[in-house]
Amino acid sequence: MERQNDKMDIENNNQNTQNINPNINISSMEGDLKSNSQEFNKNTNKFQTSSSELNSSLATNYSNNANSVLDQSINSLNKSNISSDKLKFEPIKINNEYLYNLEYFDEMYTNLLLDQKNAKVNIDKYYMNKQNDINAQMRAILVDWLIEIHYRFNFKRKTLFQTIFIIDLFLSKIIIQKDKFQLLGVACLLISCKENEIFYPRLQDFVNISNNAYSKDELIKMENYVLKILNFEILCPTSEEFYNIISKTFNFDKTQHHLGEYFLDSSLIDYKNLKYNFSTIAVACAYIVMKFYKMNGYKDLYSYKMIIGDESHKDIKECAKDLCFLVKHLSKSSLRATKDKYSLEEYDNVASICESK
Repeated sequence: MERQNDKMDIENNNQNTQNINPNINISSMEGDLKSNSQEFNKNTNKFQTSSSELNSSLATNYSNNANSVLDQSINSLNKSNISSDKLKFEPIKINNEYLYNLEYFDEMYTNLLLDQKNAKVNIDKYYMNKQNDINAQMRAILVDWLIEIHYRFNFKRKTLFQTIFIIDLFLSKIIIQKDKFQLLGVACLLISCKENEIFYPRLQDFVNISNNAYSKDELIKMENYVLKILNFEILCPTSEEFYNIISKTFNFDKTQHHLGEYFLDSSLIDYKNLKYNFSTIAVACAYIVMKFYKMNGYKDLYSYKMIIGDESHKDIKECAKDLCFLVKHLSKSSLRATKDKYSLEEYDNVASICESK
């Protein structure tokens, strides 16, 4: 099936959702936010929690199927700062049967936790307080749009998560103007593609997805500027990497895995989820899946040191609660990228299954 490239109307939140249309310039979104928020609030209750910024407008459409890619990256790091005994994983036994034993699981997961703990770069979880021209609502729109673009080009999942990580990392250091915000998103997507993809679109294609709002030269300059500011230090384990290992270890089937991915993708949209480590978000998504399907052994998510540092069982439950609230209200908003994506048969229609219970 050929994807359509009809013009997207940002003010039409009820348009037909059969074609994907990413060609929209976000630089002028501030004026639209007011009118669209007023219209949205007529139909739904105003959020009074951490997800209140998400009542924004971007109609998101999907029409084609693409294969989901499980991306397992194994990082190595000196283990000098953490005792390996504290992170040792044991085979998990449920109903007298051991779950799928992923070879080298403990080494892989331990290294990811160590990489996360000892990362040279860290996101300022309160960086939005320093931004004068953008806000959490505008970030939500940009991320929703990037999820849409990511699906269209069938990039690896890690590409999406690293793109958002680079954006947040850059915004932790630099104050940006709203007319450069979408350019930043596209530049970070380009950087992530170069890091993770074997083949990726031409430079002109990246210009086209922003409806030619920026030139090739502007995109290249932004790419170079981002890398210079970050000193090329753009790597960190993502929640996707943690989740893939957990999903295999607890032997999630295809539908269960996709349900966790649904919550994982949705977590990218809300800026306030930055208060959680990526490992905590991954464990929380697995926790939601296991509770949703009434799977035995969900308490093993606590007892086998799936997270590290000062976090506790309470953090996992709190994160899971926040994600459930977020997904519930995103399904009613016009930020529909994740819901439309996971309403497809290729993802076992988990978005609809989730809403039915």
